[in-house]
Amino acid sequence: METTEMLCFFCKNLKKVRKKNKLTQKEMAKILGIGVVSLSAIERGKVPPRLKVDIVIKIHQNFGILPSEIVKDMS
Repeated sequence: METTEMLCFFCKNLKKVRKKNKLTQKEMAKILGIGVVSLSAIERGKVPPRLKVDIVIKIHQNFGILPSEIVKDMS
């Protein structure tokens, strides 16, 4: 799988996880340790140039989703 495709899935899946858990962007941003503006950008498919790995780790710790799963089609 291509990196661009994986990043696209990551962006879509992050929004799905947030909505599935009925979290606001503010609540999700706090869990991930990022700002609301950054989360909003990611959910729109605009990945910051320095996306930190700890976001993926926090997704796993808080929602039980493996890093390898968040970058795949979770439809």
